[in-house]
Amino acid sequence: MRIGYARALTVRQSLDTQTDSLRASGVTQVFAEKISTRAVARPELERAMALAREIGVSGAAVTLVVHEHKRLGRGIELAALAGQLRAAGIGLELPTGKLQGAHDPSGVVFTVLAALSGMEREYIRDHTWRATSRPAPAARPSAAPPPPTTMPCSLSPSNGAARS
Repeated sequence: MRIGYARALTVRQSLDTQTDSLRASGVTQVFAEKISTRAVARPELERAMALAREIGVSGAAVTLVVHEHKRLGRGIELAALAGQLRAAGIGLELPTGKLQGAHDPSGVVFTVLAALSGMEREYIRDHTWRATSRPAPAARPSAAPPPPTTMPCSLSPSNGAARS
């Protein structure tokens, strides 16, 4: 059985691309949530894992299908998930991304993936910190005068307004 998992970082992001990709991969049941990678608990991922374990106990082959490895987590979280998948005998498939294909969670590729994902998160965090800690650039002087903030307007009889 193929169980799908989709995750978006924010509520404004759409899950449509991920769920479409999962359904095109033959997934009939998709667990989806909008939650940060930093969240300690991811209820829909936990539900997907619980169903996979339950089906796996019966002897059926189970594969967790995830749109892209980044949807699972990074670094330590990804390594911990690999341990859970390995212990339950659950396979992993990534239909898109740099690591497209079926993977053995206990394999070298998955271990390297976890390490690289952790490094990528640190790079993004450091780059964001550097970009936001710089002082704002000085405003350039403009050749044109600033636009007026109010428009003078008078409706007195002296300016040609109609008289009764």
